Amino acid sequence: MRKFIFISIILILSMMTSCSKFPDIGNGYQLDYNSMNDISIIKCLKEGDAPTIFIYGHILDYSFDSTFIIVAERPRDSVPECTGTMPEMTKNKCDEAFEKSTFRQYWIIDKRQESIFDEYKKTYSNVYGPFKKDDYLRKREELNVPQKLVLKEE
Repeated sequence: MRKFIFISIILILSMMTSCSKFPDIGNGYQLDYNSMNDISIIKCLKEGDAPTIFIYGHILDYSFDSTFIIVAERPRDSVPECTGTMPEMTKNKCDEAFEKSTFRQYWIIDKRQESIFDEYKKTYSNVYGPFKKDDYLRKREELNVPQKLVLKEE
């Protein structure tokens, strides 16, 4: 019985702190590792809930202020060697191809808006993207993202 109580307490404590492992990048958003061991952007939408992943792929760069988070990201499925369609590809070969890839896509998160999930579109109301660079720059202008928020180019 004591073992059960001890395990229950550990589980409850881990759930309570599961959204505070990484530094806050504003309004509860954080960087965290996803199931592919890539860095993603997460947020706990409700106290005690598991974190929700807002941008899953590997975060290459990000910048933020009190209103916006801008992100350059590379998803693993953007690299043909990492899609699982080539049986001869090992994890090491996939990782090597992923690191050599120059593919980038861009996202904008508006932290002023509530995060409402649209079941039909499978997107959140305050997350814009993924964009190619030209579309991203247009959306930045439309949303009035400050020029001081910049992403480094590889």
